[in-house]
Amino acid sequence: MKKEFLKPDANDRSIIRFGVAVIVAVFVIFGGWMAFAPLASAAVSVGMVSADLNKKTVQHLEGGIVEEILVKNGDFVNEGQLLMKFQNSSASAQLDILKNQYMETLILESRLESQISDKEQMTLLEEAKQLPKSVVLDEIISTQKQIFELKQKMVKNDELITEQRIAQLSKYKEGVQSLVNSKITRLKSIEEEIGEWKKLFAEQLVDKLKLRELTRDKAMVEGDIANSKADLAKVDEQISELKSQLLARKKDVQDKTFSELVNVKNDLSSIKSKLFAAEDTTKRLEVRAPISGYVVGLEVHTKGGVIAAGKPILDIVPENSKLIVLTRVQTKDIDKVHPGLFADIRFSAFDTRHTNVIEGKVFNVSADALMDQKSGTPYYEAKIELTPKGYEQVKGYHFNLVAGMPAEVMIKIEDRTALNYLVKPFLDMLSRSFNEE
Repeated sequence: MKKEFLKPDANDRSIIRFGVAVIVAVFVIFGGWMAFAPLASAAVSVGMVSADLNKKTVQHLEGGIVEEILVKNGDFVNEGQLLMKFQNSSASAQLDILKNQYMETLILESRLESQISDKEQMTLLEEAKQLPKSVVLDEIISTQKQIFELKQKMVKNDELITEQRIAQLSKYKEGVQSLVNSKITRLKSIEEEIGEWKKLFAEQLVDKLKLRELTRDKAMVEGDIANSKADLAKVDEQISELKSQLLARKKDVQDKTFSELVNVKNDLSSIKSKLFAAEDTTKRLEVRAPISGYVVGLEVHTKGGVIAAGKPILDIVPENSKLIVLTRVQTKDIDKVHPGLFADIRFSAFDTRHTNVIEGKVFNVSADALMDQKSGTPYYEAKIELTPKGYEQVKGYHFNLVAGMPAEVMIKIEDRTALNYLVKPFLDMLSRSFNEE
């Protein structure tokens, strides 16, 4: 018995033809779309909002142990506001010692200047007058005034003793001079008497005995006068010597005072330098904000933490700073990423029901690969700024961008077809297989 096959009727054939046409159309349309429709290719990376171009990094020259932290990340601070304190180890103690040395040396300089100027009372130099009032300062001034008065008293006593000695010698000189004058008068009388006796002797009215006696008296008086004049010369010499010795002692005191003043000025200059350095060190125990802005990148969060010398402590981002997005580009994509490319940015920090994409643009790519210190993975850093459209989008979405906020970045690198996406792996595999020996 022959097996019969059912032949489709005209309606069935129409349905079959329509189905085939639909399938062919779908393949043609889908194939055409795959072959010609462009699909955007992108380098996907994770980034972070930053104010890298304007932020101020706060560092500490010496470092030290943190005593108090007064801010946290995200806080707004004003210029000059106290951010952090370091433990006050020996800096303040050293500063107090130097301040006392400075006061003592400055008041000592005032006393020595007053002595050299031979003033009746000690007067303070202008610099010393500017010193802040304190009990310690009053004690230093009082001590130096006592020393000044003692020095002046010693000088005056020396002058007084010398003047008294000179007065005694002068009085003795007056007595000797009076004696000399009387003897000179006596000598003149003897000489007149000798003259008269010589006349009488020439007339042979008297003998020579009286004349000889008068001559002997004259010689004795002349000898007494000579001795008295010698005494006067000695007295003058003693007076002159006393005056010279007094001047020499005064000069010696002045020279010693001047020499001491020179040393004091040198000491004062050295103390000022040390004091300036100590004050600078003490000031740096308090870390203050160099500008107004937001605190980001705080490196220490606990009291007692140690900060190394010169290590960054935190960053301050100005309030109206232009924010950018820093993202890491994989090394395999670097040949396609360059300034001028647009990017889609998503900020995961905002809790939104819809994925809000912000438009950005690459404006800088690092010239060389950087290394992740933790994973050791190389990468290139790309800097992306928001386009005017992006700023409008941020404003429209009511986003408040702050430094440190995470971001998902898709850098649009080229347009490719779906067919290219499908066949490229096979073409690459085929190319490698033909290149193998």
